Amino acid sequence: MFAFVQTLGWQEMFLLMVVGLLLYGRNLPEAGRTFGQFVAKLKRGYHDFKDQIDRDESIREVRKTLADTGREVRNVTALPRAVADPASALRDLTNEAMSQPLPEPPSPTPPGRTDGPSA
Repeated sequence: MFAFVQTLGWQEMFLLMVVGLLLYGRNLPEAGRTFGQFVAKLKRGYHDFKDQIDRDESIREVRKTLADTGREVRNVTALPRAVADPASALRDLTNEAMSQPLPEPPSPTPPGRTDGPSA
């Protein structure tokens, strides 16, 4: 919230202290405490609001619906590209198939052994 405080040097901090003393005098600690309480209330209110939004099931359902709709829109827009450029679609499918791990080969049976009943 107060990212500018990190960029202040000791000269600027000293100047702010002098201005604070001139404006508030003996009430400077009380003014700082009041300001701190105000900032704490703002943060608490923000976090309460955020927690309430996160807990609300209907908003979660809307988010899920929007994500599903976006996914469907991407799928629908991919279809005309596949129809217009089938080579690109085939290349994408080939790349996807090539990126999958190979299946395990079946274990060979030793010679002279049969899996069926013995006669």
